[in-house]
Amino acid sequence: MQLYVLRHGQTDGNIVQMMQGSRDIELNDTGRAQARHAREVLKQIPIDLIICSPKKRTRETAALACPGVPIIYDQRLRSREHGEFEGLSREQVNLKEYWNIRENKQYERAESVQDLYQRVVSLIGEIKQKYTDKTILLVTHSGIARILYYYIHGIPSDGDLTGYESVNASIEHYEI
Repeated sequence: MQLYVLRHGQTDGNIVQMMQGSRDIELNDTGRAQARHAREVLKQIPIDLIICSPKKRTRETAALACPGVPIIYDQRLRSREHGEFEGLSREQVNLKEYWNIRENKQYERAESVQDLYQRVVSLIGEIKQKYTDKTILLVTHSGIARILYYYIHGIPSDGDLTGYESVNASIEHYEI
């Protein structure tokens, strides 16, 4: 199975490095242009199906990047629930602690990184069973792209998942 991962285009929240999480923010003009640029890359790939986060920013990215391709929306691709960190700047959060899967710090309201990992692994398991001979595009958020990267490449021994960082409208390709 061929798996492509497209992070949503830029939002105004991305510009200020905001922890957007469950906020349902739309793309800005730059984000729309990024999604249209992704279309130029993706039109060379025979995508059979898009599985997309239900957030506005991902739905709009998917529609602009792959018009006409069937889309399934899946809650497991939504952004990490940032809880008490929602709306804060990334500078206000200890990201090394927040993204350490070995420490797996438990917060008052924010989703733990281990829970996020398990959510993504359950989706990948289902995709592997249902779509073995298909080319799938996941349209999602930076945290999900990060988890997928480490699911494929392995988790570092220290558990620090901050070494991989996707950019808006980046496309990753994995063979599963």
